[in-house]
Amino acid sequence: MSGRFVKFAEVLGISAGLSVTFSDPASAGCWSALKSPEWQQVSSIIASAKLCEQMPSGPNRTRRLEVTAVDFCTAPSGVSVTANVSLTCGSSSDSFLQLSPLDGKVVATVTLDIGACKVTDSDINISGQAGEILSKLPQTQEFLRTWAQIRLSNLCGMQ
Repeated sequence: MSGRFVKFAEVLGISAGLSVTFSDPASAGCWSALKSPEWQQVSSIIASAKLCEQMPSGPNRTRRLEVTAVDFCTAPSGVSVTANVSLTCGSSSDSFLQLSPLDGKVVATVTLDIGACKVTDSDINISGQAGEILSKLPQTQEFLRTWAQIRLSNLCGMQ
């Protein structure tokens, strides 16, 4: 189970990161990665996503990405993974304009069909100052889906 968990985490490394609170996780068929011995590895994989870099200008560097929870749930078409992340976007040192950092909270959910090695659904919601910009960009949703599919494809190739 431990190896499978790490492989699922490698698939997502998400973005996109991220969490959901369930009233009764056991009845929802969910379990939290937070309680897993592999939590640090899962968290670091997800933290490797560069969400702020999707901004065309302004604070387009990820300064902080802290994964606070990741939940795996059974879904009709496979496995649903929801992550909760705190995010700070800042300007790079070589930016012409140095803007104040923007904070945000990210909730990203990806549904995976592991057998077909395919992302079947994805959704990312970003709140706060960073969310005001990132949520308006059409590429943000596509970034999450593409990033998750690359991770999943890499995982499928390792088997």
